Amino acid sequence: MDLRDLKYFVALAQAGNTRRAADAVHRSQPALIKAITRLEASVGARLFERVGRGQRLSAAGAALLARATPLLNAADAVRDEVAALGQGTAGIVRLGCGPLGAEYLLPTISQRLLQEAPDVQLKLLIRMNYESRIELRDGNLDLVLGFVPEHDDADFVYDTLLEDIVVVAAGAGHPILRARKPVTLEQLACYRWALPNVSVASRVWLDQVFESRGLTPPQTQIETNSIPLIPRVIADTHLLSFVSRRTIQASRGRLREIPLETTTLVRNFGLTYPKDVSLSPAAEKLVDLLREHGQALFHKMD
Repeated sequence: MDLRDLKYFVALAQAGNTRRAADAVHRSQPALIKAITRLEASVGARLFERVGRGQRLSAAGAALLARATPLLNAADAVRDEVAALGQGTAGIVRLGCGPLGAEYLLPTISQRLLQEAPDVQLKLLIRMNYESRIELRDGNLDLVLGFVPEHDDADFVYDTLLEDIVVVAAGAGHPILRARKPVTLEQLACYRWALPNVSVASRVWLDQVFESRGLTPPQTQIETNSIPLIPRVIADTHLLSFVSRRTIQASRGRLREIPLETTTLVRNFGLTYPKDVSLSPAAEKLVDLLREHGQALFHKMD
């Protein structure tokens, strides 16, 4: 199977029309059709069905497309790294990272990486952990730095670096902090919240805490995929939220923890990478730096 033919196949699958696909890859239509014919001969199945003036994927074509994009991405990554090594640089690392790691670890780790390996090219994607894990599965990332799930996945290696604790937080002027008695879960259910979206693992965990005790999940007035936005919002409102203790420590008194064992989540923080893919020397260097310095940097504010 020729990778160039595979690239033309993806172009046709996306365009749905040989003329548009040929224009996209800067080839003639006859050349594109020959490439598809070679690919069909290679896999022993028809990949497209004609629909009017266009082309539609067959069942075999749809199955190939699902595997073609990660394969082409992996080939591009190999090409880029070999080219970088050939030019005398140390390589490329594609790292996905969540907001917490980006705030507490990456500034210093990036600085140390540039000091010890000045020719490494670091490509950073700052996203929610579940989004980065999708990119990793699709072959678009080499590593993910973020929260490690409790369950194992046959496709990934999980390398735990440290623990993080997530608690309920409020602005320093929130009325719930005036209570003389310990706050209960029932009291928390009476307030409105600013929370990450329902795809985020910590949000799922918090909702389940309330539901397991027969309570309605938190009334979410603000829902966002921007974790750094939440502390700034709740500091000046009467909304509650669910954040890392480090976020409270970094707020310089603007946020306060509402201590309640029931709503205290201990989660693992670390690296995720594919099980059957060897990390490049540049990626290994980054992993070594995180293992050596990550714990100290994360606990710097304790």
